Amino acid sequence: MNISADQLQKAMEDFDQNMRNHAEWSAWTENRSYKFAIMYNGRIYPVKQILAMATGHPKNSFSGGAEANTVVKACGLKIISLRASSWSIKSDSDAIKGLDKSAFTQGTGIPIEIRPFFLEHELQAGERYPVKLICNGGRFDAFIAMENSQTGRTRLFWHKDFINELAARFPVHYDCIQENELVDGLPTAQMRLTRLEGFNSYIVTFQEVEPTNIEWSEEELEAAVRGYLLMREQEVAGSTYNKAEINRTLREGKLSKRSKASIEYRMQNISSVLRDIDEPIISGYLPAQNVGAKTKTKIQSILDRLEGCKKEDYELTNDQEVLDTRVKRLLKRKMNAVPPGQQSPTQSTITTLSYFRDPSVKTWVLQASRGHCEACTKPAPFANKDGLPYLEVHHVITLAEGGPDTVNNAVALCPNCHRRCHLSNDGEAYTAHLYTSVQRLQKNQ
Repeated sequence: MNISADQLQKAMEDFDQNMRNHAEWSAWTENRSYKFAIMYNGRIYPVKQILAMATGHPKNSFSGGAEANTVVKACGLKIISLRASSWSIKSDSDAIKGLDKSAFTQGTGIPIEIRPFFLEHELQAGERYPVKLICNGGRFDAFIAMENSQTGRTRLFWHKDFINELAARFPVHYDCIQENELVDGLPTAQMRLTRLEGFNSYIVTFQEVEPTNIEWSEEELEAAVRGYLLMREQEVAGSTYNKAEINRTLREGKLSKRSKASIEYRMQNISSVLRDIDEPIISGYLPAQNVGAKTKTKIQSILDRLEGCKKEDYELTNDQEVLDTRVKRLLKRKMNAVPPGQQSPTQSTITTLSYFRDPSVKTWVLQASRGHCEACTKPAPFANKDGLPYLEVHHVITLAEGGPDTVNNAVALCPNCHRRCHLSNDGEAYTAHLYTSVQRLQKNQ
């Protein structure tokens, strides 16, 4: 096939102007039948398509692969592989790397097949080509160098500060690598490099790809959830516990087929589900960034069944019995944040007027009281049937008077003080002094 570099360049210009934005070519690199591309002026082009446009020959009249690549290289142009080792070239400026052990220790190899994506020139032995990695608002120094002058193997090296960034984003992967353990069962940790203008700066983002062939059974997920709830119960109570010991116990039981790393990651899945419903999470298990919808649904179902949490516990209700049941469950957990409550509680009419109450507001107020009446400051007069201090939550400005159902309008009182606010001849004055003794209360909200 006789062809010149000028003909190829003209065909690429034509492709940019008339074809690149067409639907057919918008994601052509995702089609695995395309294995190579021409790299020219920082852009990539489908090899056979450009040759066909340059020569006027239909694509089915000549072979792709080595034959087409040889013709292009003979014209002085560079060929790049779209997939090499754990790299995938996604577009003119995007490459994705599956992170392996070396990524968490020093950097990552750049196969010769994709080197033109990172370098315009031929790298010389001993040369350090500087690049900037821009990630989460930080800028990290890195460089590309020839690792072995005999083989020409090239590597993108980064420093400890960027390794710390990787460790923070993929803590379970990092811990496994530090301990020389397998990462079987973990999602694939990936890094996307988006090249900015030139070849010196890259925006870095991270992602995880769930394994598709290692599905957990319902029994295995339940065992993980039970283990998580056990640790959370200990943490909320202020007791010490050993995560490694619990992980080992799980692997000796119903999770015998799972690796330490996969169990650690599943705990992060559980943290993610709990965070989404504003439930407390274990401090040592950061929520996973991406949890599959199917896995999330299963974990939520198990949590509901085990009464580790119920989403409905946080829903408004106008039924006093239901309210008390939900508060009873919520009192077993520590409220992580001040609940927003309702500025204008919704009314409902049955036979009498009642208001939808927020169980998290009542729970927070009872926990904030630490078992003491917030009016007389004395301990609760007795423990209820659950062994908890008996106090009643009182709205300083009643809901009937338009008061909000928020922690800034609610106090925990012993029955005597509660009745006094409502029924005594100094009830108004006694209520007024609460604004002085309870700092969070607000008269006008």
